[in-house]
Amino acid sequence: MKKLKRWLCSAAALILGTASVMPVQAAVVNNGVKYDIETNKIPGWPQGPDIFSETAVVMEESTGTVLYDKGMNEARYPASTTKILTTLLALEQKPLTDVVTFTETGVRDVFPGSSNIGMQLGEQLTMEQCLYAIMLKSANEVASQVAEYVGGTEAAFVEQMNQRAQAIGCTNTHFVNASGWHDDNHYSTAHDMALIAREAMKNPEFMKITGTMSYEIPPTNMNSETRTLSSHQALLFPGDYYYEGCLGGKTGDTDEGGSSLVTYAERNGIRLICVVMKSNGGGESAVDTISLLDYCYNNFEKLQVDAGAVSGGSAMVPKGTAADSLIVEETQQDGQIVKTYRYATAQVGNAVIASEEPSPTAAPESTQPEESASQPDTADTGEIPITHMIIAVMGGLILLGIIMIIIRLIIRK
Repeated sequence: MKKLKRWLCSAAALILGTASVMPVQAAVVNNGVKYDIETNKIPGWPQGPDIFSETAVVMEESTGTVLYDKGMNEARYPASTTKILTTLLALEQKPLTDVVTFTETGVRDVFPGSSNIGMQLGEQLTMEQCLYAIMLKSANEVASQVAEYVGGTEAAFVEQMNQRAQAIGCTNTHFVNASGWHDDNHYSTAHDMALIAREAMKNPEFMKITGTMSYEIPPTNMNSETRTLSSHQALLFPGDYYYEGCLGGKTGDTDEGGSSLVTYAERNGIRLICVVMKSNGGGESAVDTISLLDYCYNNFEKLQVDAGAVSGGSAMVPKGTAADSLIVEETQQDGQIVKTYRYATAQVGNAVIASEEPSPTAAPESTQPEESASQPDTADTGEIPITHMIIAVMGGLILLGIIMIIIRLIIRK
C-alpha cells in the first residue's frame, strides 16, 4: 500500500513538472514557399503584381481594408521590424525626458554583427534619444535597455509586447525579445505586423520619429562625440528608391529571416501600410514596396458610404465602384447598428450608427449562443503555441485532482 501511495505521488509531481516546463512551440516558418496572391482571386478586384518577397500585405489605415495579400498570414521572422512595438509601448508608458542608464542588459548587445550605437555600461541617454536610436539606427542594445527600463525586466516587457499584440488582433505572433534578434520562437506575419504598425500610426510622436531622416545625439556622460543617426528607410531619401508620400517605417534584416520592410505612405488623404517579409535584400524589399504602393494608389479609392456614422462610414474599393453596388450587412451591438460593407468576398469598410431602436432591416437576433463570436478564428493561422501550453497545464491539473481523490480513498481504507 505504501509503495502504491509513493507511486501515485511521484506520478502527480511528474505531471505538474512536465506541464510547467513545456516550451513554447516554434511557428512553422516555411521559407522558400511561393504563395498565391489571394486578393487576385476576388471577383472584379484589380490584379496585383507578383513580387520578390515571400509574403506581403497592403492595408488601408482608416478602414483596415486589405488591398493586397500574398501569404499575409504565414509566419516569418520579423527581425528589427519588431522595434515598432517596442517603441510604441515605451512612448505610451514613459516621458521622453526620462533618463535611461545602461546596464549589462543593454551593453551585452554591443558586438560586431549586432546593429548598435556603442553604448557603454553606466552611460545615459534620454528616452527620446533612445527611441530615435531604436527606430533610425535599429540599435539592439538600446531596444533591450529600454525594455528593461519600461518593464522592470526585459522578460516582463516582452510579455507586455505579446499581450498588446494579441489585444490588437494579432493571431500568429510571438515575441521573445524587444530587438528582433533571431530566435525560432520569435515570429510574426505580414498581416500581424500591419496591425501593429496601424496601432503605432495612432501615436503622433511615433510618426514623428519614424518619419525623421536624421537625428543627432550630443555627447553623453561617457562619450565625448556626437552621434549622427540616419534612417534605414530608403523610401524617405532622394535616390533610386525615393517614394513621394512615404511617412517612414522600419527595416528588418537577419540571415534566417531575410529582409523585411514596413512602410507608411500617404497620398490624396489615403494612408497605406505596406509590409513585405523575407526578400533577398533591402533593394528587393524597397522595389516590392514601391510596386505595391503604386498598384494600390493607382487602382483604389475611398468612398464615403455613410455620412451619419458615429465611426467609420468609409469604404476602400476599386476605382469606379458605386457605393450602392456594395453588399451591406447589419448587426445590432449595444444599441447601435453596425454596418459591414463588402465588395464581392472582401470586407472594404464599416460604419457604426447610433440607434435607440432596433433597425427594421437588421437580421433578428438569434436565441442560440453565438459560438463564432467567442471563438478565435485560427483556420488560416495554424496552431497558437500558448494555447497548447494552457491545455497541457489544465489537463495536468485535472489528472492531478483525480490522483489526489484516489489517494484519499486509499488512505481512508
